Amino acid sequence: MTKPTYTSEITQGGVDNLLAQLQQLRSSIATERESIAPLEANLAEAFNEFQAVVGGLRRSSMGLQAEIFILRFQINKENDTQEQDERNHFLDIQEEKTTESLQDPEAVEKDMLLQHIFRVLDPDVNDEDADLLANLQGLCSDPTVSLADVLEKLHWGIVWTKCSSHESLTEQHSRLTIWKQALNRQLQNLQRATELLYKDQRYGLWQQRQKSQEHWHNFLNQCKEQQEDQNYELQAELNKLKDEWARITSI
Repeated sequence: MTKPTYTSEITQGGVDNLLAQLQQLRSSIATERESIAPLEANLAEAFNEFQAVVGGLRRSSMGLQAEIFILRFQINKENDTQEQDERNHFLDIQEEKTTESLQDPEAVEKDMLLQHIFRVLDPDVNDEDADLLANLQGLCSDPTVSLADVLEKLHWGIVWTKCSSHESLTEQHSRLTIWKQALNRQLQNLQRATELLYKDQRYGLWQQRQKSQEHWHNFLNQCKEQQEDQNYELQAELNKLKDEWARITSI
């Protein structure tokens, strides 16, 4: 990440203003997390209750559809290559794990954070400072942990406000600006995550669950009956295909 450049002289007032912005960002992130956590829990609870009633039937439906697909493939061999590709894709029911890069785009910034913490705290004398530094070192070495994730673990105090003896005022402002950018991204990601939860298919289930216990019970029973009807139709279709396949192979 490129460090910010400045065209005017940095003043202590500018640093203080930036620190105030960082405090506000931290507060906004905490508020966003407080609102998203119960929503996630509510959606998960509604979905788990739905799965307890309908999940087994849905899995049976997927199994029937897989069998139907295979039989159709066997019966219609004309487009063998294309059909085989489709079959392989359909039967790959395990979740694909995308190969992710092991590179950490924020590694430099996290190293700079650790260096700053080491300079403004006294881990050689203060056990609490030593524990904090050890914990943050573990977080910073994890490429899946962002700079903002680490900053969220830092309580407000001298790590935020103090300029180390190795920094000029301009360098402190530059470092804090990088932290501000990271926290801004974190807040935007949390806001997007909240928006996505409202668009999640589980949100509709939760809305049904909110109406009343009786309504939720009736809704689940209706979903169960609909899935049972669909499975019955799939089984009938599968039986027809099996009869056709038996006829073809007996010739």
